[in-house]
Amino acid sequence: MKEMIYQTICPGCGVGCGLFIRENDEGKLSIDHMKSSPVNLGKLCRFGMKLPHYYAKANNAVNMTDGSAVDAETAIKAAVEILKDADTDSVALLSVGNTSNEEQMAFTKLAETLGTVVQTGIQKMCMPEPGTLAEIEKAKKIVLFVDPYVQYPLIVRRLLAAKKNGAHIISVGTNPLNLADETLDLKPEQYGELELDSESLIIADVHPNSDAGILKSVKSLAKGTGAGIQFMKPFMNSNGAALLANKDGNMMGLAELMEDIELGNIRTLVTLDSDPVELMPDAEAAIEALKNLDKLIVIGSVNGPAAEMADVVIATDPVYSKAGTFLNVEDSLQENSGTGKAGVDALSLLNAGIGGKTFTHDEMNYLVMKTIGSRETGTAQCKGSEIELSLVEIPEDMYELRYLYNPFMWSDREDDNDFVLLNRNTVKKLGLKKGGCVNLKGEMGELKMRFRVEAIPDGLVLTAKKLPIAKGVSTAISMEVC
Repeated sequence: MKEMIYQTICPGCGVGCGLFIRENDEGKLSIDHMKSSPVNLGKLCRFGMKLPHYYAKANNAVNMTDGSAVDAETAIKAAVEILKDADTDSVALLSVGNTSNEEQMAFTKLAETLGTVVQTGIQKMCMPEPGTLAEIEKAKKIVLFVDPYVQYPLIVRRLLAAKKNGAHIISVGTNPLNLADETLDLKPEQYGELELDSESLIIADVHPNSDAGILKSVKSLAKGTGAGIQFMKPFMNSNGAALLANKDGNMMGLAELMEDIELGNIRTLVTLDSDPVELMPDAEAAIEALKNLDKLIVIGSVNGPAAEMADVVIATDPVYSKAGTFLNVEDSLQENSGTGKAGVDALSLLNAGIGGKTFTHDEMNYLVMKTIGSRETGTAQCKGSEIELSLVEIPEDMYELRYLYNPFMWSDREDDNDFVLLNRNTVKKLGLKKGGCVNLKGEMGELKMRFRVEAIPDGLVLTAKKLPIAKGVSTAISMEVC
């Protein structure tokens, strides 16, 4: 049986774990561990182990126009006509970093021809230079603003090594972690109680639904104490997307982008391997917002909800078979062994069709390497507005359902951990039985879920699964026994 072997990285998050993907002549995929990968040394989290299932669900994009399958040339021509007819002031491009640097650079070239910018969906924050994951093991005190077990599992081994080296680990939040020496539920104005210094390290993350106010407080904490920061990111090429997006125009977060679509300020949206329905906490609200568009063009390898709504779909290669490079959270350059160039080729034709120049994959790779090599050091200047995504007010007689973002949720893929987290007081109060389920009720309807008991505060319900009854990062709900 003929078999193709691809050296690639996991698309689950920005850590960039190396692995091999085997594809037989029937298209069936399997995983081989890559012991030589300096990032993960052959280790993979649950999401990485499920990549054959992920790709089987994801790699099904088909070139489409108005809901009918067409060839690539027809789809590209249809997209050209849409962009030529559109008011350029009302066109937006979105790419959060789920594809290669070369496709990202090609998308930027398209944005330049249109006279706009590529939105990355992450609010414009002044980020310090990326640190290295190895620094985790050297820190004397580590403050976690993430749950590494759920969100970024491959840093757990580094945290355990840090503990072995004598580090004191503090988890800031409501969910106690086994590896943390203490858990502190602190408000931003209380962060000074952490007593950090230059030998301390803060681990937080930045994503499209991050609260800008909390991120500002975390950065101020680091600046005031001399502590280091390692910002984790949820997409395989978040750093590449941020670096290669043209930043001279109005950069905005995903919530701002969707608000502009709702208000009618954006009439045409072009996405590159970035589905707003999957990325927004309220999928139904995102669908309703996208209905306000005149035209939606989706470019990528995934036939997700946005692709099903699109006027034009331009299909590209699966991520593992693309030719190109990626930048992980450490800003380490990683390279795929694939040869697929369909994405860059399509963007070249699209760019030429609207009055720009054609380009090749090699030319995009050259520009990527040039941009990476000429990066400025130091902290970038902030531009653009910021929306604070604060948690909602919860009535006293209700519970707060809060998202715990993780790779399965960002890509809206099935996960075996199909349950919510409750504390013992809540379980007793509701009369829930072991092995039973709890009925969650909100404005969006109701849903029966299994539950697991954790030592979290009263009134809180945590979910690592995207639920149709959730209106946002934080949702008021009531509960009863099934």
